[in-house]
This record gives sequence, structure tokens and C-alpha cells, in this order.
Amino acid sequence: MASALNRETGRSQPSLIDPPPTTLGGVDREVLRELTRLRKSPQGMRAVHVLSSAVASRRRFEREAGAANRVILSVLEAGGYHKIFHLSNGDIVFIYSQVPTSTIVALCTALETSLFVGVPQRRNVYGDIGNYKIFDLSRDSQPLVDGIRSMLTTEPRAVRDKQPISIAQMEMICNQIRDTDIRFIIFNQPIYNISHEKTSIEFLEFYTSIGKLEQLYVPDRSIAGNPWLFNLIKRELDAAVMRSIIDEIPNYRHKAFSLNLLVDSFMSDGFREFIGSLPVKLGGRILVELDRTDLIQHSDFLPDIVQRSHVMRVPLCIDGVTHNDVQLLRMARLRCAYVKLKWSPEISKLPAEDLEVLVEDLRTASANVILTRCDTPKSLAFARSAGINFIQGHLADEYFRTGESVVIRPDGATE
Repeated sequence: MASALNRETGRSQPSLIDPPPTTLGGVDREVLRELTRLRKSPQGMRAVHVLSSAVASRRRFEREAGAANRVILSVLEAGGYHKIFHLSNGDIVFIYSQVPTSTIVALCTALETSLFVGVPQRRNVYGDIGNYKIFDLSRDSQPLVDGIRSMLTTEPRAVRDKQPISIAQMEMICNQIRDTDIRFIIFNQPIYNISHEKTSIEFLEFYTSIGKLEQLYVPDRSIAGNPWLFNLIKRELDAAVMRSIIDEIPNYRHKAFSLNLLVDSFMSDGFREFIGSLPVKLGGRILVELDRTDLIQHSDFLPDIVQRSHVMRVPLCIDGVTHNDVQLLRMARLRCAYVKLKWSPEISKLPAEDLEVLVEDLRTASANVILTRCDTPKSLAFARSAGINFIQGHLADEYFRTGESVVIRPDGATE
């Protein structure tokens, strides 16, 4: 029986076999029908969703989209099957088979370079940082369908301009979290160990999707817009996540697991009860990820936090560290097991001297460094050159799933 916590799945999401929404037409309806048809025989089928609606308002977009179509076609023609769909909102979806992942990644990198000039990478509808996402249709059809539907029914400008939630809306959301099975907004993503010839999963991170929570309860408001109200909601989410996974996590075969929690949640009686309720075999295999901003705000309690981690045998991971933070942190004396460094294109633009200092700090860190947002070949190349043995991101996911051996050159290209 499939777990309700499998990555990017949710039992309350619309079924793929449901007919496409009646409000959609033309190519929009056609791509959903094609995905429905392929569900009967999805083996070997993959798809890419290029989120080019972010630049569709540009005057030259029609010409750029035409050029992109020709480039995509030239690559996919070498495979066994392909179809390209230009959606009404400007997004591009293409489905294919028998094309190597490294070739598709190179194609998508080229599309990003040509289509998204001057557009910073942001968290997309799938919860990743990036302008495209690759899907294996034998396991990921539903998230793709949900993402397409969401993009076609959401006005991007309205999303950016949303007002923060009110106190009344916060209370309503908290009540819903307490009274509802929230497993449909709990996802997981692996952290990979690339220090050996064969890549392996180091641990599995559980996290909640604030975006899906917004879509469900306050589609016209921003939950994160008011940090104080967001923290109150996050506390409820943390407690609900622990309640939800307590029975399922023992069934996972992974080496270790992490929960992304507030400091308050980690220090709570509820967390102690959660750890105490787990089977003995999971002792020492549960990690807690604490956001670096939250940790700084609770710096007065740092000795208590570290002591609790030691006594309860729960290793800590500092999340959300940027390359600028590295200069401020005493990397050689960090009192945690892992630290997550967010990849940014700015890293590759650093002066040689600054880059050398950054790499040296990372190499001498007392904690294991995890490079997150590994969504481009350049990010993976940096991990290799900096001696970082742990990575997380959708490109890392794709290489692990396909089992392809990918050689990354120093310039960030793949072979």
C-alpha cells in the first residue's frame, strides 16, 4: 500500500483520470488529455514543464517561444516519442521518451539561458527553485497535472501582490490544521551522498507546502506575509506533521529522516513525546532542521538547544545558510551535524579570491555541508569542486532516479 507521504503525492488532490476542467480549452485541454492517455502505459515516458509564463508578457516572447520550439524539437526527434505543447499562459510542456537525462538537462539549461534573461529563479508551483521541472510519468503524473492546472488557473501578478493574512484567517487556518488530516501537504525530498562511486540517500527530509495550504484556505492572501502570524501557523503545522508521520515513518527504509521545525517546536513537550513514541530502531536516526534566522532569534537559548539535541540523540541541521552567511559563521566550530548552504548563481560570479575563501571555509567546516537547490549543472559542479559530499535538489533527484552516470566538467556542463 502506497504511503500518503510519498513525494509530491496527496490523496486529496484531483485524480488524473478526472476529465480536464471545462474552463480549459485548446492546447490546455489537449495536454491534460494526453497525460491521461499515457497513464495507461507510462513506462519510459517523461515530461518537462517549462514555466515560461513568467516572461510571456515580453514583446519578443512569441518569437522566443518559436525558437525554443525548434530547439526542443531538434533534441526530441532523436527519441522514440515526443509531443510539444504551448499552453495559453505561455508555459511549455513537452513529453518524450528515449532521450538521455543529461541531454534533457542540457536542453533545459539552454532554454533557461535564452528565455529567462534577467529573471531570478524563484520557488515554483512544485515547491522547487527553478524555471523548469522534469517528471517521470510512471510515478509523477499527478503532480504535473496539478501543476499545469494550478498555473492555468492562477494569475501570476495576483500571487505576487497578495496581502498578508489577517488574525481571523490565521485562527481559521490553525483550526483547520488541528481538525484535518494534513498528509496531503506533507512531502519529502532526499539528501544525497555523492562521496562514493554510487550515489546514495543520506536522509529524507519531511516538509510541508505552505503554497498548497494557501491555495486551499486563503488563495487570495499570503500566509508568509506576516511573520508573526506565519510562526503561529508553523507551530500548528509542526505539531500536525509529528502526529501525521508517527505511524508511517517506521515503514520507510531510509537510513535517517529530518523534520523542518521551529526552535519552539523542537524545544516543546510535544517533540519529546514524538521522539519517545518512535520505535527504538529509529533512535539517533531523526534529525531536526532549524532555520538559521529562527536560530539567531533564539541565540540566547543556544546552549539549551544543543544540550537537548545531545540528550535526546537528535542531530541538528542548520537550514537556509547563504554564501554570505559563511563569512559570519564559525564554520570550523559549528555545534551541529549538518549545515545547508543554498546554491545561488551569485556564487559562480564571485571574484577568485572570495571564492577561494568560501571553499576553504566549507572544507574546514566541523559540520557536514549540504548544497541545496541543486537544480543546474553549475550547482553540481560547485559541489564537486568545493568538496561538498551532500546535495539536494530536483536535478539531483533526476540523476538519482535514472541511475545515469553524469560527468560534470568544471564549466558546469554535463557529458
